[in-house]
Amino acid sequence: MSSSDLLPVDVASARILAACVPLGSTRKALTDVANDAVPGFLAERLDSLRALPPFSNSAMDGYAVAAIDAVPATLKLVGQSLAGHGSDVVIGAGEAIAITTGAPIPAGTFAVVMREQCDESRRAEGLVTVQHQPRPGEHIRQRGEDVDTGAIVGAVGDPLTPARLNLLWSAGHTQALVARRPTVAIMASGDELKEVGAPLSDDDIVNSNAWAIAAACRRLGCVVRLLGIATDTLADHVRLMEQGIADDVDVLLTIGGVSVGSHDFVRPALEALNATLSLWRLAMRPGKPLAFGQLPRPATGPATTSAPAVHFFGLPGNPVSAMVTFRLFVQPALLRLAGAPATTAAATRVAVLADDVAFTKKRGLAFFARAVVDREGNALVVRTVDRQGSGQISGLAEANALCCFPADAERIDPGSAVDILDL
Repeated sequence: MSSSDLLPVDVASARILAACVPLGSTRKALTDVANDAVPGFLAERLDSLRALPPFSNSAMDGYAVAAIDAVPATLKLVGQSLAGHGSDVVIGAGEAIAITTGAPIPAGTFAVVMREQCDESRRAEGLVTVQHQPRPGEHIRQRGEDVDTGAIVGAVGDPLTPARLNLLWSAGHTQALVARRPTVAIMASGDELKEVGAPLSDDDIVNSNAWAIAAACRRLGCVVRLLGIATDTLADHVRLMEQGIADDVDVLLTIGGVSVGSHDFVRPALEALNATLSLWRLAMRPGKPLAFGQLPRPATGPATTSAPAVHFFGLPGNPVSAMVTFRLFVQPALLRLAGAPATTAAATRVAVLADDVAFTKKRGLAFFARAVVDREGNALVVRTVDRQGSGQISGLAEANALCCFPADAERIDPGSAVDILDL
């Protein structure tokens, strides 16, 4: 198969994301959301129920004063305004009120002068000398200057980060509709695999891919179910896939057995289960054999989900290929299912290829090189690592980014601007 017969990466990405829509939502207390290890996504618009700040208050410890003609000016202290208490005294000409940060602004206040800009040596006499000419409204936080009543404080797709939660609580909200997190079932394929912790011979491969992909899913907030290892028979592949889709999963993800070899049983199993495939082989390395589609749910499936089908991803078995295709295609899809805003591709940044690095590749295939990105002065500089084989997981473990070399390039010269995808 020539590279012209393979699906371009951007087309595959757009096709996958177009098929993935948020799974629905549940109403949750925001305090429960705060206890989640991974923030979810907001599934409704929320407007502020109150102004922020709800009253005009002082931004500094100091003195609230009326307008002052000239400084220094010695003013009479006529009271104090404390955070949580305030004062009902009205400030007049030649008067001042001691005020703390966050305390309500008394009536008649022109500005707040910081303590550091005042002489407090005569405070025992009830006097303070202001040595700074204040501007109108200086050090006063006006009511509603941050958020006015009715302003939007949360939109559909906003991640419920600590800062967003802080805003929502401050705006008067205690609960919200939160997008449901995907449940992902993971199946590995191949007689050569042995489970993590099992006795090993030199002929065995550890089923590390499944656990690594499970960890990546959990970092996105997904619920994960490990189905185990399918042996090299069609019947066992069908059995484990049926077990996965019979449960209340949203995504079935297989690792290995996705190519066209004599012992690759994923595609025949999908055909046996009446799957619809949207893509199969991509114009990229590593990770050319990637499958995506939908599997119909059994008629006797659970009533916990209204989705008529389970999304299916078939990842390659080589460890680097599996993790690169997960980062490029599965991660954005899972985030979209979890309520993130729609996007067409994994977000990239631009870096400069280091002066001592030149990279050559096959024309027609996009290449995602394992790389290390550092900041040098004002620039991001990227260096590819030495181990670029699809089975060399040590190179991926060393990397903190993928360097995205386009399909139509054969040589990328030192100093070239390149797209990078953070790992």
